[in-house]
Amino acid sequence: MANEVANKKESNVVAFDESILLEDAGSGQDGMSKDDILMPRLGILQQMSDQINKRHGDYIDGAEAGHIFDNVAKTAHDGEQGITVVPITYRRAHIEWKPDRGGLVADHGSDSSCLESCTRGEKGEYMTADGNQIVITGEFLVYVLDDNGGYFPALISMSGSQFKKAKQWNAMISRLMVPIKGKSENPAMFWTAYQLSTVPESNDLGSWFGWGIKMKFDASSGGLIKNHAAGSDIYLAARAMKKSISSGDIKVSPESQDDDVM
Repeated sequence: MANEVANKKESNVVAFDESILLEDAGSGQDGMSKDDILMPRLGILQQMSDQINKRHGDYIDGAEAGHIFDNVAKTAHDGEQGITVVPITYRRAHIEWKPDRGGLVADHGSDSSCLESCTRGEKGEYMTADGNQIVITGEFLVYVLDDNGGYFPALISMSGSQFKKAKQWNAMISRLMVPIKGKSENPAMFWTAYQLSTVPESNDLGSWFGWGIKMKFDASSGGLIKNHAAGSDIYLAARAMKKSISSGDIKVSPESQDDDVM
C-alpha cells in the first residue's frame, strides 16, 4: 500500500520547465544599479585580523593569518595555494585617512600635489596638518577566476610595504612581449592571468604576510585565450570593463579597510 501511495505521488510530480529560468534571468534586479553593488576587496589576513579571532564577531571558521580575505563574500582562501586573477586596470592613488585608519577622508587620485604640504612621520609616512595620513596606494581591478570557469571583479590595494609589489607586478605587465600577427607587442594587461599567493615577510619592526605574484601563462603560451576554457569570454569582458572605467561609466572608489587586513 505504501509503495502504491509513493508511486502515485511520483506520477503526480510535474516536470519543471527550465526554459522559465532563462526567461526569468536577472528578474527582480530592475531597481538595482551599479551604485547599489559593493565591489569586493581582497586583502591578506594578518595575526591581529578580527577574522582569525574566534571571540570576535567577524571570525571566519578556519581562517588563518596569511589567508586571502574577500570582504563581501566573507570568505578566506588559502594563501599558500593562492588565487588566479586577470588584471583589468591599475591606478596609483593618494588616499587620505583619519589617524589610525579611522576613516576615509579623500581620494586624491594620481595628483601628488597633496603631498607638498605634508610632513614626514617617524616611519616616513605623509602627515597632513590635520593629523591625517596620505597613503600612496597601487590599486588593481581584477577578475578572480574560480575552479568552475566563472569569474567576478574585485579590487586589490597595495600600500605601505606592499606598494613595491604593485610596482613589481606593473613591471611584469609592461615587459611582457608576445607575437601578434608577426609583430612583437606588449599586449593588454588582461592578455594573461597571474597566480597571487601570500608569503611571510619581516623587518626590524615585525613580521607579516605579503603578496606573491607569478605569471600563469607566459609569452609563448598564447595567454588566457589559448589556455583557459572561458579565456575568450574573460578577455572580452575585461576589455569591456576597462572601456567602461575609461569612459567614466563605472567609477571605483576606496572603501574603509581594517588596518589589520593588508
